[in-house]
Amino acid sequence: MKSVFNTLFSILAGGCAALLALKFVSRLPEEQEDYQTKMRSYTEPLEQVPAPASAWPDFTGTIERAMPAVVCISNQRIVPSRRGWGRPAQYYEVPAGQGSGFFIREDGYILTNYHVASGANALLVTDNEGREYHADLVGADPTSDLAVLKIEPPKGKKFMALTFANPKNIRLGQWTIAIGAPFSLEHSVTAGIVSGVQRSGVGVNLYENYIQTDASINPGNSGGPLLNTAGDVIGVNDCILAPSGGNIGIAFAVSAEIAKAVADTLIEHGEIVRPWLGIMGAPPSQRRSPGEENEDLQKGAVISGIIQDSPAARLGLRDGDVIVKLDGVDVNDTYELRNRILSLDPGTIIKITVLRRNLLHETSVKLERAPTNWFRSIPRIAAVNDAIPL
Repeated sequence: MKSVFNTLFSILAGGCAALLALKFVSRLPEEQEDYQTKMRSYTEPLEQVPAPASAWPDFTGTIERAMPAVVCISNQRIVPSRRGWGRPAQYYEVPAGQGSGFFIREDGYILTNYHVASGANALLVTDNEGREYHADLVGADPTSDLAVLKIEPPKGKKFMALTFANPKNIRLGQWTIAIGAPFSLEHSVTAGIVSGVQRSGVGVNLYENYIQTDASINPGNSGGPLLNTAGDVIGVNDCILAPSGGNIGIAFAVSAEIAKAVADTLIEHGEIVRPWLGIMGAPPSQRRSPGEENEDLQKGAVISGIIQDSPAARLGLRDGDVIVKLDGVDVNDTYELRNRILSLDPGTIIKITVLRRNLLHETSVKLERAPTNWFRSIPRIAAVNDAIPL
């Protein structure tokens, strides 16, 4: 019985195998080819698909090219020290502050902030390779908070210098790179974007045309370059807005437009001679009286004070006059008027249109050389209705 069962099982198994073989052989040629192609696809290696391009730019090349042009500046002051009664005083050079700067010419001219170099008995510059140099102050412009230093390059050596970007090409949202020495951490790099352009009325300098950025800038970054991705200078890092005492992502750099003009003039003449009109202007928030709806008064610079023995005083301007045009071009606010006047040279004759008692008067005035630091000698400028000197 067992042998009969084994015989029947063998016959059935053989029949099934024959049917399977016949089914495979009976496939159409194209079906067999398709089947073989599919089988090969499981055994062949997968095609290498290129990774998508990253949306983040690579700044390494720009930083490597720009870094040799950035320096650390130490403000050295001499302090006396006595070790005993009747002994002669000994004098020591001690660091009184630190900032940054960068070469703007291969022969050793360095641009930095005025507040980095001011009040120094000696200025010590450290380059990217760690070499130290004593620097001379070529000239300074307190109104824009810029200064130019000079060091002598080693014999046969030229310094790497940065170039200024075209101010017209600066756009909101473009990448920015800041290099400096925050908290004495030399040659630190941060990045961000341009958050604002042509910022004035910040209240730090008299002559303001700032590039605003969210690149992290801290004490020690002052005077260092703010670069675009091509490595050109779009601004000189100057100050931060820090109501909490720390960086909150609002930093300001003196625009390349002002920085280049100031640097060229300081190198050529050693000083910046600024003109003045001799008025105190009201900020934009005080342009109109309460309840006044005259739209014409939404623009212009309201005069809130006249400086004695100034061009404005001799011209007969009065408190309450509104300067609405300068050389035929509309004046939007007092900050704009101040910047436009400060960009001119003493001796320039300007035409101004003044609104007085709803009547327009056009007159001309010759700008004169401003007294040295005249705006700093006015007592408590910020406390007098936030008046703006120009």
